[in-house]
Amino acid sequence: MALSIIYWARYVDGHTKLTRKSEKAVDSDRVLKFVLDKECHVISAVVQASMRDTSYKVQIFLENEDDDAGTIISSTCECPMGQFRCHHVAAALLFGYKRASKTDVKCSWIKHPKSAPPKSTTTMAEMYPPRQQDYSYALDFV
Repeated sequence: MALSIIYWARYVDGHTKLTRKSEKAVDSDRVLKFVLDKECHVISAVVQASMRDTSYKVQIFLENEDDDAGTIISSTCECPMGQFRCHHVAAALLFGYKRASKTDVKCSWIKHPKSAPPKSTTTMAEMYPPRQQDYSYALDFV
């Protein structure tokens, strides 16, 4: 579960046909590619058309996910209905909830993690101090 179900529920709210078509698309494995970039709050997906051998690129821009409000800023799809509410966008959102895995989420590396201690530099003299005058090695007497 990489994405909250709230995004899909708010997108299909009041659209029964959109709900059914998006569920069928996910159940019949028509979401071919799904990438969630949590840093930029963008979903990029490729969804296969229902009755054709074509597929459509879908891009969804989300509001900050920290509050889990489920707000979609905008979405685009290459299909004829792409500028309105289409089931390809709904299928990508539902796929993000039902089937997306950790590998579908784009990696982002923290430059300075808060939990890591500050790095310190150790010199060679500190690591290997010079020999002391009154110190003798056990092998010196053999």
